Amino acid sequence: MSILKDITTAVKLTAEVRKARKSGADSIQINPVYKVPGVAAGPVYYNTIEGCLSWEMGEEADKSVMKLFKSLPYETQMWLSFTPEGPWEWAERARFWQRELKPVLPPKMYHSVMARFVSWYAHCKWRRNKA
Repeated sequence: MSILKDITTAVKLTAEVRKARKSGADSIQINPVYKVPGVAAGPVYYNTIEGCLSWEMGEEADKSVMKLFKSLPYETQMWLSFTPEGPWEWAERARFWQRELKPVLPPKMYHSVMARFVSWYAHCKWRRNKA
């Protein structure tokens, strides 16, 4: 910050303090405000548990699954952004991907991607039960 910006800030602050006192304020409190950059993001494929899994399968598989994800309704994308809780939700998620991916992927790629997804789901479920 430059000295001129500091002086300008001090003048503005003094004006606000005088204005508050004229309106009858007994005391003045100054609270620091920190600007934190934020990102307004909706559902993003790489924020799903499948995002990094299809990336491991190669560029073609990753792009195909991501394209499918982007074509899904917003509510479905949001649903996929959260990790399943109960054991039935893991199975439901696997069936969802099975139903959605089979028509859009070549058979060999479909089987590879689904095997990776289901393997990871089993691992996550096992880790959660162990904890």
